[in-house]
Amino acid sequence: MTVLFGTLGWRPQSLVPTIRSTENLERVQFYHSDHAKSRDARSKVIEFCRSLGVAASAVEITDAYDLLHVAGQIRADVRKERAAGTELRFNIAGGTRLMSSAALLVCILEGIPATYVHDETYREIPLPLLRMTYGEGLTPRQREVLAFLVKNREKDFTETALARALGVHKATMNHHLRELDEKGAIERREDPNDARRLIVKPAPAMELLVG
Repeated sequence: MTVLFGTLGWRPQSLVPTIRSTENLERVQFYHSDHAKSRDARSKVIEFCRSLGVAASAVEITDAYDLLHVAGQIRADVRKERAAGTELRFNIAGGTRLMSSAALLVCILEGIPATYVHDETYREIPLPLLRMTYGEGLTPRQREVLAFLVKNREKDFTETALARALGVHKATMNHHLRELDEKGAIERREDPNDARRLIVKPAPAMELLVG
């Protein structure tokens, strides 16, 4: 059985062709903004699915312009379905540009077949199936350091404190941090309480790199 994910804007027609063409469709889950026109389109898509006897659920995104938040939510939902052994497909044809971009990013990271529906002809256009595990560009130890920083993003760690927390020598930690810094994965900020110290933070969106 297949679960179809999708992003929806103001036109239900952008999602309907993929609902029709998906074989062994078990359920449709799509994301839309909190705009009134998107809610109206949501109702029509759910009604169409009901007429086919297909279950449908909609997720309203309160901030459809926050790419990292939207991508994180979609990726969590996708991974939950994948863990259950479900076949996945994605329609990226509606919503804000950032919502569609977030969905495409998830498809690239997770290797999910995706389609776009033409704005005028409503013809489905298969998108290239890519799978890019960007985190493989890091060594296992670098991934460990970055994952720790992401998990503890709200805490402040100096290089010394980070070495202590992960049980490695300070010189070793310095090497890993220099490598992560060169790859743009971390940021070093001045400690507001002590200008002589630098705080190490993960760069924005690193959750997607080590997630």
